[in-house]
Amino acid sequence: MRLSVTVLLVLLLSFSGAGAIFAAEEASGAATVQVDGRTIVFPDAKPYSVSASVYVPVRIVAENMGLPVVWDASTTSVRIGEGSASVTFKPDNAVNGNKPFLKDGRVYVELSFIQDKLGAAAVWNKQKLTAEVTTKSNVLKGVQLFKQSMVKLTGDKVIYVDPYKVDGEPKDGDIIFITHTHGDHFNLAEIGKVAKKGATIVFPANELDKLAGSGFDKVIGAKPNESGTALGISYKAVPAYNTQTANHPKDKAWVGYIITLNGVKYYMAGDTDLIPEMKDIQADVAFLPMGGKFTMAYEEAAKAANLIHPKVVVPYHYADVVGTREDAIHFIDLIEPGITAILMKE
Repeated sequence: MRLSVTVLLVLLLSFSGAGAIFAAEEASGAATVQVDGRTIVFPDAKPYSVSASVYVPVRIVAENMGLPVVWDASTTSVRIGEGSASVTFKPDNAVNGNKPFLKDGRVYVELSFIQDKLGAAAVWNKQKLTAEVTTKSNVLKGVQLFKQSMVKLTGDKVIYVDPYKVDGEPKDGDIIFITHTHGDHFNLAEIGKVAKKGATIVFPANELDKLAGSGFDKVIGAKPNESGTALGISYKAVPAYNTQTANHPKDKAWVGYIITLNGVKYYMAGDTDLIPEMKDIQADVAFLPMGGKFTMAYEEAAKAANLIHPKVVVPYHYADVVGTREDAIHFIDLIEPGITAILMKE
């Protein structure tokens, strides 16, 4: 069926530097793009429309699909993906039918290219003015970052980590992971907003008394370096502490978590500095705090990311209490090649 609106995806050619800049909130302008239901913000080039066409930066789209993107300046070609599944093409220098083309230092790709060449379903929702891309496999599928360090993972189970200032009362959480008992990570009322009836709470073992009388009966104590299972979901509690301040002392035995969901390992670092134990972390996606003052500043967080070397790293714990969006941009600039760095909030 022919699309009533021609949607083109724009690939930014500014591939200098280590990491690309990404975000996952509502974009400004008439057109938006969603990848697996998550609306993307374009902090550099914004989506815009000309006549019956809508244009958006495709590098952000492709990497949010979990696909690495490489611009080869020597051949003026683009490679999206890896190995035998990758797609390499050389854009034309001007509009030429539905072929990729260069314009103002960008490569434009029609939406059908995403479906035909990259293996994702791609449709234009005329009512919502939204390009909707659905992948078959993506390490960020079902992942949402909210305020501070609150993360939601949706897969075989619905998982929340450190719910904070929750909007509404979704009450859909099967498992709630709490890293430590500071107020921006642990609050019984906030847990109550996200936990469904009979939910399992995974909580630092040294402070289980803080759940006394809460009404949550299914509780698992978590200790650093111990693995466990909650409702069939495997996890490992890992150390999380400060080395330079007393905000998060090691003897509290507070934790981060490596949670395995749908075959993907997600590292939720909690409030921590760069610590020796990070050299043993193995994760596909790493959420690292970088607000400074109470946790790592962005320079130290980037060192942690490069040490762990996940497929994807997402900064969190900034812009709500301490830290700024500019810190997050600086963090991304320090990420080594081979790691995709994505902003999921402003």
